[in-house]
Amino acid sequence: MNISETVTTISSLLESCSGRDQILRLIYYGALCVSDARLCRRFLGSKLTDFCNHINECRTFLRLFDDIPMLNYTLSYGLGDEEEDTLMSLCGVAVNICDQLYYPFEHIAWAADKRLLSIKSDRWWTISTVCWAFSVYFSFCKCLRYFSILERRKENKRLSDENDRLELKQIARLQFNELLSMVQCLANLVHAVHWLPSGVLWAGRLKEWQIGVLGTLATVLSLYQTISKI
Repeated sequence: MNISETVTTISSLLESCSGRDQILRLIYYGALCVSDARLCRRFLGSKLTDFCNHINECRTFLRLFDDIPMLNYTLSYGLGDEEEDTLMSLCGVAVNICDQLYYPFEHIAWAADKRLLSIKSDRWWTISTVCWAFSVYFSFCKCLRYFSILERRKENKRLSDENDRLELKQIARLQFNELLSMVQCLANLVHAVHWLPSGVLWAGRLKEWQIGVLGTLATVLSLYQTISKI
């Protein structure tokens, strides 16, 4: 990829809300990866942590506008009639329900933190995190199911047949994409559980740099998938 193509790709990302969020997410988690390093603490003090907090605050604010696009996607997806089988449809519907609920719960928590609402935000942050965790869990299940369906398709193909060889290559590409999605889901799930109340699995046990690594991994994989479609 030359410089012109690189600029075009970055421009395409920044022109969309989801693309901007991915870039902000990459900056945020990349900074978290090194924020706990001794060298950074020595020369930057708390400045890098403050920078991370501002980026995170920016992403939270921008998500105030995501309810309607999410609702539009949920309605267009419907009951997942175009999915490969019923299990994938159920997982897809579950993901959409969790995502749809996530936004208003997060908005309430954000408004409470900004003292726009006279309530405590902790409960609402927890509920939104639960929605996020279940969303990535069902996304993982959906990807795993599709991967197994693709695996079964390979069993009836013959390498001696030219059409079958071409289809096998296409199946391999689809499976690779699903593997990336599953790794992304697992990284997000580990991350999401960390923010649940203490006592739930490994909640609260991750260090800042570990959160940064998980977030960076998930974001890089997501960016790779997005760029490959441009």
